[in-house]
Amino acid sequence: MERAHPPRTTRSTTRLRTLRATVIAAIAFGVVALSFDGWYRSTLVKRERERVRASATPFAGALQSSVERRLSRLAGLKTLVETRRQLGDIRAEFDSYAEALSVGVPGVRALQLVDSGRIVATRPSVDSSRLHGYDLYRHPVERVRKDVDRALGTDSIVITGPLELLQGGRGLVARQRVRRAESDAPQLVVMVIDLPAVVSEARAIASAPPSVSITLRDRADSVVDGGATLDDPITVPVHLPDGTWHVDAAPSEGWAAAVASDLRPTRIALALIMALLLWLTYVLFGRQERLTLAVANRTEDLEHANRELQREIHTRQGAEERLRGNDERLRLALVSGRMGTWEYDARDDMVYWSKNAMALLGGPAVDTTEHGADFLRAVPSEFHESIAKAVGEAKRGSRAMSDCRAEFRYTLPDGSERWLYASGELQAGAHDLGDRLVGVIVDITERRHLEEQLLQSQKMEAVGTLAGGIAHDFNNLLTAILGFAQLSQMQAAALDTESRGPALRAGLDELRTDLDEIVKAGERASLLTGQLLAFSRRQVHKPTRVDINGVVREVERMLVRLIGERITLEPLVSSHPLPVLADPGQVAQVIVNLVVNARDALPSGGVIKLRTDRLVVAEGVEPPISGLGVGTWVLVAVEDNGTGMSPEVMARIFEPFFTTKRVGEGTGLGLSTVYGIVTQGGGRVTVQSAVDVGTTVQVALPLHLAASGTAPQREAGALQQQRAAHVLVVEDEPGLRRLVAEILTRRGYTVEVASDGLEALTALDGATTPPDLVLSDVVMPRLGGRALADEIVRRGMTIPVLFMSGYPAGEELPEDEAHTFIGKPFTPDALVRKVRALLERV
Repeated sequence: MERAHPPRTTRSTTRLRTLRATVIAAIAFGVVALSFDGWYRSTLVKRERERVRASATPFAGALQSSVERRLSRLAGLKTLVETRRQLGDIRAEFDSYAEALSVGVPGVRALQLVDSGRIVATRPSVDSSRLHGYDLYRHPVERVRKDVDRALGTDSIVITGPLELLQGGRGLVARQRVRRAESDAPQLVVMVIDLPAVVSEARAIASAPPSVSITLRDRADSVVDGGATLDDPITVPVHLPDGTWHVDAAPSEGWAAAVASDLRPTRIALALIMALLLWLTYVLFGRQERLTLAVANRTEDLEHANRELQREIHTRQGAEERLRGNDERLRLALVSGRMGTWEYDARDDMVYWSKNAMALLGGPAVDTTEHGADFLRAVPSEFHESIAKAVGEAKRGSRAMSDCRAEFRYTLPDGSERWLYASGELQAGAHDLGDRLVGVIVDITERRHLEEQLLQSQKMEAVGTLAGGIAHDFNNLLTAILGFAQLSQMQAAALDTESRGPALRAGLDELRTDLDEIVKAGERASLLTGQLLAFSRRQVHKPTRVDINGVVREVERMLVRLIGERITLEPLVSSHPLPVLADPGQVAQVIVNLVVNARDALPSGGVIKLRTDRLVVAEGVEPPISGLGVGTWVLVAVEDNGTGMSPEVMARIFEPFFTTKRVGEGTGLGLSTVYGIVTQGGGRVTVQSAVDVGTTVQVALPLHLAASGTAPQREAGALQQQRAAHVLVVEDEPGLRRLVAEILTRRGYTVEVASDGLEALTALDGATTPPDLVLSDVVMPRLGGRALADEIVRRGMTIPVLFMSGYPAGEELPEDEAHTFIGKPFTPDALVRKVRALLERV
């Protein structure tokens, strides 16, 4: 019998109910989507703020270092004024001393002396008719007049500015009081600093990405550099001696634009999910309404109802089978993802752990129930509050949206620790109350370790950038200091050979002692620069076949000076050659670092043993140093009988910047640099130490068995003067240019100088006879050393080029018969050897 169709009004009512339910679901899904979108956007903005802070912090540090580096020269001028016995000496030495203090520090506009508010001396004497004798108490800016009085009333540095300078331009004026008893002595020493030059130097050292805008504000909150109005900027303080400045940083296009690209895929995914859920709601709810209507209209058709029931039972059985399959897949996913499930009943404070969860907690792989308090005993106390807060917030929220998230460290029964992440969702329990949390727990130990490694690598990259930025200028200064000091030592030795009176000989002895101290300080500074560059991987690394025994003999004299007279150095060098494939400078740095560390462990004196030997590791034999493979190794051991180290210190000795020394006595880079150099060369480092017994550090490097020709014999005694070869010296630093010219001239070379590559090319074009060799710095304005060498080749000139630099700044320098390299700082003998060797090769 054919059934009648239901009335039209009934179908309309069903459709209306379906649409109403779909609209309600759309509102609920929209609220959830908007909440998630807001949370995710907030998370992205927080991450972006940290990235912007990481870009602004190096600039703030570089600016602070640049200002402090210049102010340290002001302290030198103050020392000159306070220590000279006669006022006439001060005025006689002021110009030359002020000029020397300004060398190597761009941006110092002037150094001045002020007495009774008047400028009595200035260097350089720019517009001296207006500056010399100028009465600062008549300065049109009231702040200048007040700061002069303030400087006279304190021993601290008083900084005025930014302001328009009398010399022109914009800058800072630093003043510091001088203490002398004479009434007509200068009262203040003054440094005038060009602010744009300082800011430009800081921006060059710590260059921020183009997507980040940076604005500099002074202590009065006025904009000094940048000028852009930033949206909710990150602020980083810049601590200067007379107040704190601030660096503001924000994305150039705003925070919203910075995270827009990351938000867009998430929003698209949310829209697609909402559309799918709404479609499912419409389909499922409409289906239920239609079934209800069909049952009401067809109750008489029992046979049809039975068939429908059988079909539903079959569908349910299939769903249960699929559910069992899904459960198995879920179990495999939890195992492979190191995850487990848990339930927490707040009524009786009981936690249920699945087998996978118990395995993560270090227990037997069985389902377990325990009290919440028992679980918290294995969680460090600092995480208790965050876990309780997460559970409390979940219980206070609505069941549709409440969840619980907590990240914490957990101590396993064997004493080891893991980082765990737990997330859960509130579910209704008895009497429809939210009293049960159900969720998963995940082992995130590996992720935490990776995050820590990422942060460490970012810090090391920042340090490497800073080290490379200062290396060039610092090594130029060290080269000049060591070079002129050693030239002075040679001159003192020459004077000492002549017949002199007792008074002059005593003066020469005192002079030699002072020069020795200068050379020692310069060598220590050179070691520190080498540590920074090796640590930041910015050294020129040229591995060659080098004998460890020869390196030990070369650095032995310097080591004796470094460790002092209270400590005895006992070198025990092997009688067999010990060749390795390594950079000779880096091998020497490893030995020096280990001996210096041993020296610091002997505050009351003692003995340091430096031993070299050959170690053979046979097949199936346990090597004395862990990690060594089968073969022949070169062993370098440094042993002391000093204070030793505790196990806690031993666990961290290779960490960069970790040191047990007081502030100012150590960088924490020594052993980390040793570890980096040795492991890069395929070797191993082991340390054995005990408190009050001593320490032994062993370095093992692979023995290099490649055949090589006979090594050239080193000179015995002083270097002999060579033929009058013509050398063109190209160096932008005036003091260093004069030093190199003096060294080569004293050794019999004909020397011509140029301040940069373009001036050198002009000299080459105008020369009747080309020079025998070009000695050029690498990093120079206008035209650098590498470009100069390429231009010489392009013009068809066959002139050998010897490059010199303390930091080649990433330049790939040629190394062949006509090109070689010497690193700054270098000694006069080392420079002459390099020049002679290159001249003999071509």
